[in-house]
Amino acid sequence: MSWLDRRDPFEDHARPLSIPRHPAEKYLAGKVIVLDPGHGGKADVPGYKRGPTGVREAEVNLRVAHLLRRLLEDAGAHVALTRESEVSDAADDRLPDTHRRRAEIANSYPRPDGGTGADLFISLHHNAASKPEANYPSVWFHGEADWSEPALDAALPVGHRLGAELRCSGVGRTGILMSDQQMYASGFAVLRHARVPAFLVEASFFSNPDEEQRLRDAAYNLREAYAIYLGLVEWAYGGRPTQSIPAVTLADGTLTITAKLDDGLPGWWGADRQRTLDSTIAVYVDGRRVFATFDPATKVVTADAPWRSDASPDRSLELRVHHANLYKHHNWPQRYAVRLAADGTATVTPMAGRHAGEDRAGS
Repeated sequence: MSWLDRRDPFEDHARPLSIPRHPAEKYLAGKVIVLDPGHGGKADVPGYKRGPTGVREAEVNLRVAHLLRRLLEDAGAHVALTRESEVSDAADDRLPDTHRRRAEIANSYPRPDGGTGADLFISLHHNAASKPEANYPSVWFHGEADWSEPALDAALPVGHRLGAELRCSGVGRTGILMSDQQMYASGFAVLRHARVPAFLVEASFFSNPDEEQRLRDAAYNLREAYAIYLGLVEWAYGGRPTQSIPAVTLADGTLTITAKLDDGLPGWWGADRQRTLDSTIAVYVDGRRVFATFDPATKVVTADAPWRSDASPDRSLELRVHHANLYKHHNWPQRYAVRLAADGTATVTPMAGRHAGEDRAGS
């Protein structure tokens, strides 16, 4: 109890740096992660993304990205950066379409398993405010919360770990997770163009004079990279659910959908138990929820939807399958394009995130 009488201050920035390898980092092995160090390309512009004494956000972002890549690659992840130095062909703030180009690296990344698209796209930033005392971490997702469920699964532990490791004075002042539409009606372009789970980190405020000086220090940059690494370890530890490509048939005026759910977790002790939460299982056809049943023995979800007699026998529809495991981690992908043929057979193709096609001119 005497320890509680002399508790250390939260803002203990002088404490020793400790970066042990987390035993659960093995769950990151094979994950594909694209890191986007924000804001290269305008070093010659006076005051552009600079702190009170001139520290450039772009340089801090890049140092953190290089350190984080090393931590993730040591864990067995496949990591790419949108820029390796000041700029790249994609990541350059002088380009009018830099946000789309950066996101496209993650969207089109060739996976070792033969697929396309990263498991996560993370844009790395540091914040600024008119009030110099402001200093806290925030992690931003695109649009509404249910547009970005698989991204939020990773964003939450990253945000909490940043608060715990950087010890910013404003931790707890506001929510750790924020929609990019709180800032702009159309959100952040780099997230809006992403077709894979994506979030943007604002680790701390370079406009805070004390924080700006800490951000000069490579050891402090490593604290930040390590915080993000720990958050991603916790995310990977909780698995990413998925499902077999749904089978869809049309017969006697009824559309029948079946898919085998996978909770995304290894065969630990207890794997024979149900690790998918019943309350999260849902099937939607063209945005309308339909009745579904789940067999925990076979892990198969079955849904039936009445088919209008006046509907075209050869048409496309959107199918969404939703579920989460006991870690509250959500499935990916969730959306499929279904092309129904006149004979009742269907071609089913995975689709990008819910906000696919939301791009607007001038973004």
